[in-house]
Amino acid sequence: MEKPNIDCEQHHTGLFVSDLDAAIDFYTNKLGFWLVCKLGEPARMALVNLGRVQIFLECGEPSPKGCYLYFVINDANAFHDFHQSNGIEIVQPIADRDYGLRDYAVRDLHGYVMSFGHRLPDNCEEEDHT
Repeated sequence: MEKPNIDCEQHHTGLFVSDLDAAIDFYTNKLGFWLVCKLGEPARMALVNLGRVQIFLECGEPSPKGCYLYFVINDANAFHDFHQSNGIEIVQPIADRDYGLRDYAVRDLHGYVMSFGHRLPDNCEEEDHT
């Protein structure tokens, strides 16, 4: 069977968190996301956005081993400075990488690692898989 040409509109990462309210506070006030909504009564899940990218925060046992999140953004330098001013743990310093991005990585309050980077000038464009 031939591989179908699928267009994926969005991707949502789900992270289990032990304290939903603390996670919402951390993501919105420290990391710079904004709260879209809470779901359930009492709330068991929250949706937080960074631009058009959304993460699901769900009550459960955090399990940060073996996963990480990567965000391609417009200005890694400015976001790095924002995170640093909020006391966020920087686990990989900001630098230009050989894969064509300037990026850095942080750790959230549950141990999840997130990288934020912007494309460097003259970087090759993503391949078109259509």
